[in-house]
Amino acid sequence: MRVDRQGNRQETVGAVQALCARLLAFALTGALAGATPVALRAQLVHGTVSSAVAAGRVPGAVVLLLDSSLTTRARALTSDSGTFTIGAGAPGRFHLKVMRIGFRPTESHAFDLRVDTTVALALTDIPVILPAVTTRDRSDCRLRPDTTEAAVLTFTLWEQARTALLAAAITLEQRDYRFAKLQHWRVYDVRQHALRDMALRESESHGAAPWISLPAEQLRHDGYVAVDDSGMTFRAPDLDVLLSPYFTEEHCSRLTSRSAPDSGLVGLDFEPAARPRHVEIRGTLWLDVASKELRHVSFTFVNLPVAVPPPDTLFGGYVEFTKLATGAWVLPSWRIRMPIPIRRTILHTFSPGYGPRSVSSLGPWRLTADWVRVEGGDLRTVRRGDAGDSVLWRRATGSIRILALRGDSGQAPAAGVIVRLAGSSYGGHTDIGGIVRFEQAIPGTYLFDATTPLHEAIEATTIRTAVTVRAGELAEATVTLKPLAQAAADVCGERELDPHTGVVTGRVALGDEPVFKAKVKLEWVGGDAEADTRNDGYFRFCGVPREKLVLVRASRDTLMATTTLTLAPNEIVRSLDLRLQR
Repeated sequence: MRVDRQGNRQETVGAVQALCARLLAFALTGALAGATPVALRAQLVHGTVSSAVAAGRVPGAVVLLLDSSLTTRARALTSDSGTFTIGAGAPGRFHLKVMRIGFRPTESHAFDLRVDTTVALALTDIPVILPAVTTRDRSDCRLRPDTTEAAVLTFTLWEQARTALLAAAITLEQRDYRFAKLQHWRVYDVRQHALRDMALRESESHGAAPWISLPAEQLRHDGYVAVDDSGMTFRAPDLDVLLSPYFTEEHCSRLTSRSAPDSGLVGLDFEPAARPRHVEIRGTLWLDVASKELRHVSFTFVNLPVAVPPPDTLFGGYVEFTKLATGAWVLPSWRIRMPIPIRRTILHTFSPGYGPRSVSSLGPWRLTADWVRVEGGDLRTVRRGDAGDSVLWRRATGSIRILALRGDSGQAPAAGVIVRLAGSSYGGHTDIGGIVRFEQAIPGTYLFDATTPLHEAIEATTIRTAVTVRAGELAEATVTLKPLAQAAADVCGERELDPHTGVVTGRVALGDEPVFKAKVKLEWVGGDAEADTRNDGYFRFCGVPREKLVLVRASRDTLMATTTLTLAPNEIVRSLDLRLQR
């Protein structure tokens, strides 16, 4: 109990104040569900970045918010008007670091951040000058400035590459852009140097990363390949991995001694710093000598459990980088090349007391260099993420022209041929001149399948051709269809088709659903044939006589469908759709 100077008791007053405080805290807790008080909101730093020499705003500069321990707490990219907003998350003492490709970083003075703050930063505009290096010291791989010219150049190149990596990562985080992209996978026969299969998917996203890797520390511990009962999973390093402490701690970096893929590029090699215990990566970051901009990163897997013929570049990948007019960075193209794992069946034979027995089991997964799967993607366009439709970047494309010829009439053009782009929903029909065109094709190699409705009805093998597209060019290919009579003989297991018979094929359905194991029977004077439908309702009969009335009946339980047909003298294939009725 306390007594004031007038001798009044304050116990009751204190109790009432405590009760009010508790009630106020309870009310605030409920209010937080609907609104956030200003005092609890993350502090923001608004600012502009200007050039001290050019006296103008700087777009595409990387802004890092560093705390007193030099840990990056947040990051942002200046807009095309040179402005940025960056959130601290909590009050504290910070300073800003601004990174711009081609120039040395600029850092601000430290400041205490308690409320939203507006700053104006003027860059020092000290250009990065690459020293002329005549030797490549392969014994030094430290990523820090040093007294040797090679070490200075290595560190300088890494800082420029790191700036571009940061800018690309921030561009994806801010989701200010809309990406239209083509994702694809292809399977190559290495021995025959041929594309065997492919699949395509068009999609749009707002800043989503093109692929997701494992966390950097997990890659440090487990490597880039995971093996389980379902197969082998290969991982590629994403932007966060390349920017992580793991990457600089576990890899050596040196000036490359290899020839540049293009003139005007300089390369920075990276490889495991020690003998790897698991699958690791090595590769090269390629930068433009004049602009200091990162152009692409290529890598290969090392320490794979498969013998790879030299040069050891078959399995790996690459990522391309480009800078938009707004200063943002995007990844126009990316690939990862992986071996296809195989698993053989092992037969175990043993002899128990009641006789010999055989048991099969699956052997371990193993890799082969004979087949390669390539997964990747290409940006088609980049637009602003708002409702506007302005295109900031567009990939140059090519065109494809395919001519279809009849194989049974002196190589005459074949009209009405179905030409499909393998692994996609794209396709078209040839015109009267036997031609079909595909426009706005992203550069690359594609497979096209050609068939006709009658070839398709008997499930004849399609004619496949590969076409390689280059930007700004017209790629042309010719396909010659197999004569329908020969295709019918092939599916019927004959060397040639009997000129007095044809093929009847079709499907049985109940409403819109296919009927499995429906009985289909064909009867004509002097013969008949019977078969069950597949699970998709499909049936096919070979050796059906021409110029004879044929009764066709399909049944399943109490359901039935009946029709008749007569094959014309020159008719090779007839297709039917039978719908069961109660």
